[in-house]
Parts: sequence; structure tokens; C-alpha cells
Amino acid sequence: HWDELIQAIMAIQQPKITAPRYRDFVRVHVRAMSMTSESMAWAVHSMGPTMRGRNFLAWHRQFLSRFEKRLRKVNPNVSLPYWDAVANRRIPARLNAPDLVEEWGVTRDWDATELTTQAVLDSVMKIPTFTAFQSALENTMHATVHIAVGGTMSSSSSPADPIFWLHHANIDRLWAKWQAGHQGQNPPNMSETLQPKPILGVKVSRVVRIKTLGYSYE
Repeated sequence: HWDELIQAIMAIQQPKITAPRYRDFVRVHVRAMSMTSESMAWAVHSMGPTMRGRNFLAWHRQFLSRFEKRLRKVNPNVSLPYWDAVANRRIPARLNAPDLVEEWGVTRDWDATELTTQAVLDSVMKIPTFTAFQSALENTMHATVHIAVGGTMSSSSSPADPIFWLHHANIDRLWAKWQAGHQGQNPPNMSETLQPKPILGVKVSRVVRIKTLGYSYE
């Protein structure tokens, strides 16, 4: 369904499309990485000596879910695929066509040597507690793909590059896989509401199980 996915992405990039538009999702992510008091309160990413991403996994899960639902308003058959960059150490070809990259106005500086290894990922997946697992996944598998793709993906506006969604779908898949083997290991802040409300706006407890969000991974 690559064609349908690409067409839906292109559709919500149009300037007169009903909100939320593609750029609205990008702007929210920019705010989440702005190193302001607002972004520190959201706690989406671990950055610098003071900003810790206690909501890294929960926030991005809801972010992905909202984005996929927006795409499905264009085409109900669209689903976000995931890109496992450890198993497939190349950018998916259908999203790497030079004409598409140019039309999207994104840049890339691909360097596969920056990707993490299967051995490192295996060690992360064995971590027994949620907080330690989340931190390790963010700083290994997550960070290395952003660095490896480079360009737009290494900036706060990384969702402007559609490869962002496939990468984060894989991060979400890894969390779901880890959860299956670590029952009861939930985020410690289940009652916190993810911010901002217009796009996120649910409690962490609402996104802990992908089944309740209506999707699964093959």
C-alpha cells in the first residue's frame, strides 16, 4: 500500500486541507524539542543535562496514533508501516525516491555506520524495568536512526521527513514487544496527561496497551 500511504501524506500537506495538517504535527514536535519550560514539562525527549523524556514512549505512541487516524480520513485503507533499521539497514526504497524527497523539501545525509547493532538492541530488550528500558531505547535504537538518516531527521522538525513515522512505528513496536515479556511494567506516571491537548491530550494510561488503540504489529 505504498502508493496509498504516499498519496495520503501528500494530501494532508496541502495548505487548504482541514486541520490537523501535516505541518501541525511537525510544529508540535518542534515545540516538544524547544528546550523551553513548556517542552521540559511535556518531557517528551531526553536532551541536555536537565531534560528527561519520561513520556518519550507514551507521547510518541499517541502522536503516531493521531497521525495515522488523520491519514485515514483521507484514505481509510492506510496504515503506517514500520522500518526496522537493524534488520533492514537501508531507507525503504519507496520513501527514498529523489523526486519525492525533493518535493517534500527534506534533506538526508545517510550513513548506515551510525545505526546500532542487533547485539545492542538485544541487550536493551532484556532490561527488566520500564524507566531504564525507555531511556536505553531512546538513546540507542531511536537516536542512532535519526543520526544515520541525518539532515531533516536530525533536527527538531524531523517529522517533516515521512521516514520519521516509519522509524517511530518501529520504536513503538519494540515497546509493545517488550511489554509482552514484561507484564505489569508500566510508566510510573499513568495519570499524567500528555501535552498539548489539541493533538495529544490523553492520560498515559490510555496509551499503555496498543490493543485499546485499535492496532497491532505483525
